[in-house]
Amino acid sequence: MARATLKVRSNEGLVALSEAHPSARFTVRGAWPTGERLRLLVGTADVDEAAIRETLAALSAVEAFEILGADSRRVRFEVRTPAPGPHGAMAGSGIVPPFPLTVEDGWIVGDVVASRERLSQFRDELGAAGIDYRLVQVSASDEPAGLLTDRQREVVEAALARGYYDTPRECTLTELAAALGVHKSVVSRVLHRAEGRLVAAHCSSSDHTGEPTGGPDRT
Repeated sequence: MARATLKVRSNEGLVALSEAHPSARFTVRGAWPTGERLRLLVGTADVDEAAIRETLAALSAVEAFEILGADSRRVRFEVRTPAPGPHGAMAGSGIVPPFPLTVEDGWIVGDVVASRERLSQFRDELGAAGIDYRLVQVSASDEPAGLLTDRQREVVEAALARGYYDTPRECTLTELAAALGVHKSVVSRVLHRAEGRLVAAHCSSSDHTGEPTGGPDRT
């Protein structure tokens, strides 16, 4: 398996927003396709609410937006744009970059982990679609195979997307459970086990003692 950091200029709405504020960093915490449209959950600590509203209202590539929350530290908002080319490339190669993604100076940046064959296919798909991209680095992935179960990965990624691990926390355990449609005790248990495996793997890697001990957790 290979880990690659990829930069793309794809979603015209996000690219234009970033170029309007070139010194700011935006964080994309989640994206949901709805037909030929894409809903994106975005946040920034570098631009105030008034400037965000003014910029988004002026961008033709942003079909709709909503401010979800704003204070002295951060602005969170949702934007709706046409689905960009990389979604077709992801479908063709089977690669889905995990959230969060960052957007800086017109580039959307994220890490992907895949076989070198799939990564090569992903690059071919991007090139065929005429999408401007940069492969920043490629290295061997140090993530143990099967470290998290599919359910654990789903819950952890949902927690990251909704700001559960942010400081200050933007999503409570109750809110996260409601979004996933389960009781908060279930979410707490899954997160606890996933966090334990991630910490064990990190410590094991740091100490060069091999893989974490214990059998696979199927929660």
